Amino acid sequence: MANLISVMGHCRRRGSQLLLGQECHLQVYEQGGVAQLAGVLAHPLPDMPHGTLDLAELQRVLARGHRSPYHPVCELVCLENTHCSSGGRALPIDYLRQVHLLARTYGAHVHLDGARLMNAAVALRVPPTRIVEHCDSVSFCFSKGLGAPGGALVGGPKEFIEEAWRFRKALGGGMRQSGVLAAAALVGLAGAEAALLQDHGNAQRFAKGPGLGLQELASPICSVDPATVETNMVLVRVNGLSPMELCQRLQAVSTEEVAQIGCGVRVLLFPWTERSVRAVWHRDISTQDTDLALRKWEFVLRQLEP
Repeated sequence: MANLISVMGHCRRRGSQLLLGQECHLQVYEQGGVAQLAGVLAHPLPDMPHGTLDLAELQRVLARGHRSPYHPVCELVCLENTHCSSGGRALPIDYLRQVHLLARTYGAHVHLDGARLMNAAVALRVPPTRIVEHCDSVSFCFSKGLGAPGGALVGGPKEFIEEAWRFRKALGGGMRQSGVLAAAALVGLAGAEAALLQDHGNAQRFAKGPGLGLQELASPICSVDPATVETNMVLVRVNGLSPMELCQRLQAVSTEEVAQIGCGVRVLLFPWTERSVRAVWHRDISTQDTDLALRKWEFVLRQLEP
């Protein structure tokens, strides 16, 4: 809802255009709400490996519709930071600056889907303000890396937020009991940096060690590129069996496993693509949990060896 409200706040003309990455959350996982409810045409652009958009292509599409009586009027560019489908990668500050400059040149605004904004800030070693200064609005989630039970917010200029309140009400988002969620969100914010640093460290530990990491297992079945692990996510490429079967094996517990590992371990993942699974860390997963997950992974891979 936070993303939809933001799109509605920027795109006030029905049939206006929104530019975004073809694999971003707003395009893939939000049911086309910008078209259903806001009357906005989403124009997806190819995502680069880092989760960025090609700036030359972005400029080409922005320029094509600028002051054209034939093309949709582009009023908004949406970015996602960190970029989930790229494995939680943080968008570089200079890239954000360049996108904002391009958008302003052609009369458009920039909205940041900052569901994992704090993860990006910790990874880039900058305060969140350094990231959002290159955007005209931002959505932010308390229930992902920060670990609150629920809650999200929209940030932007005062006049924008006044309209956002109206859109939220129209979408059924009014809530008198929000203080309960706000209290939990404050707890999440209070220890955010330390918790996220631990999450990022555990994700890197899982991918490459020190000690036993997935990369060191050198299995032909599972592979990972540690260079892509920047925050709390690890995308694992799977060969020789389906990602669903791998997930099922990681969840199952056997007497043989208990005998070898010393305990039963259930690793809960989900298939991300037809050739990958995604592992995500949060404040309830410790370094010890990470090591146990690796031992379970090693056990499953040994079972799969011919």
